[in-house]
Amino acid sequence: MKIGRCPAFVIMLLALVGAFAPPCAAAVPWQDAEALRSESAATQRLLFRAPDDLARRDMSARIERVRHLWADRLQAAYRLGAADAVAPIDAAVDDFAAALSGWNAAAAAAARARLWTTLLDGAMDATLTALDEGRSEDAAQWLNIREYARTSRDTAATIAMREVLARRLDPAKAREVIEAELLGVYAGELRRSIAESRSHLASGYPVQFAHALARASGLRDLLSDNIAARIGHQHAEAIKTALAEAGSRPSGSADSVLARLETSLAIYSPTSLSPEDRERRVRLLSRFIGLVPVEYEKGVRDGAVTIPFEYFEAGLFRDRAAMLFGDLGADLAARSPQAFERLGAILAEIETVIDAKGDEKRVRALSEAATKTIADTYGLSNEGGYRLALGMLPDLFDEILLVAEAGDWEEAELKRLEAYALFDPDIEQRLMPRAPALALKMEAGFWEGSASEAGLGRLIADKGPPEALRQVVERMKAATAQAHTILDSQLSSLGAFLQSLAILVREGLEAVLVLACMIGALKAGGTPAGGLRGWRLPVSGGVSAALLASFALWLAVGQLFDMSTLQRELLEGATALLAAGVLLYVTHWMFRKAYVGDWLAHIRRKAEMASGPREIATMFGGLTVFGLAFLVVFREGFETVLFYEALLADAPAMPVLGGLVAGSVLAVAVAYLMLGLEARLPVKAFFRVTGALLALMSVTLVGSGIRGLQTAAVLPATPVSWFPDQTWLQLYLGLYPVAEALLAQFVIALLLLGSIIWLLAVRSHAASVAR
Repeated sequence: MKIGRCPAFVIMLLALVGAFAPPCAAAVPWQDAEALRSESAATQRLLFRAPDDLARRDMSARIERVRHLWADRLQAAYRLGAADAVAPIDAAVDDFAAALSGWNAAAAAAARARLWTTLLDGAMDATLTALDEGRSEDAAQWLNIREYARTSRDTAATIAMREVLARRLDPAKAREVIEAELLGVYAGELRRSIAESRSHLASGYPVQFAHALARASGLRDLLSDNIAARIGHQHAEAIKTALAEAGSRPSGSADSVLARLETSLAIYSPTSLSPEDRERRVRLLSRFIGLVPVEYEKGVRDGAVTIPFEYFEAGLFRDRAAMLFGDLGADLAARSPQAFERLGAILAEIETVIDAKGDEKRVRALSEAATKTIADTYGLSNEGGYRLALGMLPDLFDEILLVAEAGDWEEAELKRLEAYALFDPDIEQRLMPRAPALALKMEAGFWEGSASEAGLGRLIADKGPPEALRQVVERMKAATAQAHTILDSQLSSLGAFLQSLAILVREGLEAVLVLACMIGALKAGGTPAGGLRGWRLPVSGGVSAALLASFALWLAVGQLFDMSTLQRELLEGATALLAAGVLLYVTHWMFRKAYVGDWLAHIRRKAEMASGPREIATMFGGLTVFGLAFLVVFREGFETVLFYEALLADAPAMPVLGGLVAGSVLAVAVAYLMLGLEARLPVKAFFRVTGALLALMSVTLVGSGIRGLQTAAVLPATPVSWFPDQTWLQLYLGLYPVAEALLAQFVIALLLLGSIIWLLAVRSHAASVAR
């Protein structure tokens, strides 16, 4: 049948089908919504240029691009899915274009904010309507046009939508979850926009003020029905009127209006919290407030930013705390109006001090006052720091995935570092004594991963692919659940004993071997034990100093200052490499004694030299012995103290003490056996055996040191597939399946081998000369 020659009844049938068939939803071009957002921001930035002919031509082209994205790409979908939003968006686009053409930066900023919030309003209505009508695929597309939470709770909506699409969750239930989360996000953003309005007003930034105030007005419109339902129509109208007044008043009175707005909104909560949700938010609020001085003291010194990332983190945690305070405002005010007012004032003052880069001690005092207020109001106990961290991690993993899928890789990296800061030390310290393999697996997952399974750090640096990132997020969530199960299980007395013993064997045996080899070599070389030139003083001094330094650092970190995760890794890595350097020198010296001539005669000749040179040589040797003893003990001492502290929090004290004693006895036995070799083996054989052991320790220390610097984000890490990924190799030999560490260890092994070959050549040459 040819087109144009259809029988009349066919045409009538098609017309009837079209008339009575339900309307098809247009494809939701959510990528175009994001493009419109970024394009409008880029277009507004053109206003910073002088309005010459070239700039105006660029502006005209940009305006047409904005109009095209709305009129030709998004408008049709909004007409079908959110018809009420079309006229306001049309008006916002027209206002934006007019302000741009008139080179009016403040008006353009306000119009752009209204444009985006109206798009969000329509998208939210369309999402919920599609779920009501059973169009889950359309709802999932509309849900992509949204803003994401700045607190770690933005996961439920995405998960609920995923479950609906998989037909494992009823759409009506998913609608409740999604609506509650979106309302919570936009309520938090409303508070944030008002706070930003006040900040920009105080700083004298009219363009930023116009944008933040218009954004607050748009979010209020989005939330208007919910605000009226939750706190009454009168309050809702007062908020609307106050926002309008703030834009038309002078700076001083506008700030007072905005301050009243913040007070009015503090009692507004978009949804009723369950007891579980309330407790979680309370604990998160306390934790975020507690983290503010930790990051601020590392990021600011004497009114200047020293570490920008730490300073940023301090502000981020304060903002997250403020948003959680908003969620809890109605409940907190009902429980204690005084606590509500006190906490609000503290959060405002913390923000002021941070913005001014003010006194670190003041931030610390305010934080402590806030956490005490929260604890007194809600009866919080001090338990569960690691449990809270375990509860927060899955949400943060989902946030990483969400912001990465939105293309914000910088935010994804910040969230990865935030998640890692929860893992180490809160979780890793407790997990390492009980499940070291899982602890190492999770740590690698935060960073480069393995050759077969990339980690979060590598995927975020490479910007994908999204499917691989989704897989690693699921693996990390599964590992977190496994860690939760392990740490929540009660340790038996036998388990506590064995884990205590394992800590000392794993962390201390290496130092014992090094010290025993060194003492044996000194004894075999005729060095006396006592006296100023004996070996006992530098060895015992180095060990004692290392133990004291380990406990002093532990006390200081707990009481005087906070050491970040990356700083701890950097300290451990640098100490290991220093120890490896000293050990290389000692190892070369021992090989020289094992392979070259009569070293005892050499010692005797040195002893017969003038007193001045002998004292200098002795002093150098003493410092070397002291330094090596200090480094090999201190490298593991601080971490060992932390592990025992964590183990004692979960286990009965006596079995832990028993494991410590048994481990110490085992270490002494190993040292005794090593020193016994000195008396039983020929001198050269002894030096060869101990030299080989120290050479192995050198390689181990280099691997551990490089790994520490990689975990501190100082060096890159490239996983390799040709080396086994085995926990025991990593724990006891420092052999990690990463190219940089293996390459460094290979170079050290070559140096040691080259040392032996050179010494053998020297001996051969000396023998030929003697003949």
